[in-house]
Amino acid sequence: MKKRYWIFSLLLLFIVSGCMMGNSPTSKVEELLKRYNNNSDVVKTELGDYLSSLNLDEDNQAGYEGVYLRQYSDLTYEIKDEKIDGNTAEVSVQIKVYDYYNAEIDINNYVSTHQSEFFDDDNVYSSEKALKYRIDELKKVNDKVEYTLNFTLTKVNNVWTVDTLTNEQLEKIHGTYAS
Repeated sequence: MKKRYWIFSLLLLFIVSGCMMGNSPTSKVEELLKRYNNNSDVVKTELGDYLSSLNLDEDNQAGYEGVYLRQYSDLTYEIKDEKIDGNTAEVSVQIKVYDYYNAEIDINNYVSTHQSEFFDDDNVYSSEKALKYRIDELKKVNDKVEYTLNFTLTKVNNVWTVDTLTNEQLEKIHGTYAS
């Protein structure tokens, strides 16, 4: 009987500690970043909604989607610190992503100094050709940049949730933050 009690106690301890570990601020931030790494349906939907708002044609929307899904898949991170103060917390994370910010600078410089390469058949500048060039160049980016993100979390009904990401945090995840 004591043996069953001991096994039951150990099992209960593992279940309780597992539930508690899955509800820490750090674990919630890791869940969020893994959703990006795994290109979860939620992440794809949010990206699709954003890209739809840009009024791109299907090919360019698909091109940008590929660029950013690659960014998310290849994002690496390291949790640096967790600070809890009552029902609020902050988790500091170092991420490494493709450096699309500096790539965009190079692309813009190239397009502005080589405009004739982006003329259509009527010898008029084609923003469509320039956009295709931009997407093709972003697909080639391999240089990476590191950023620190400080995620804030709130505990409601004993459950930690990551607060809505700021524009700065999203720009860092996208590799487009001007540091």
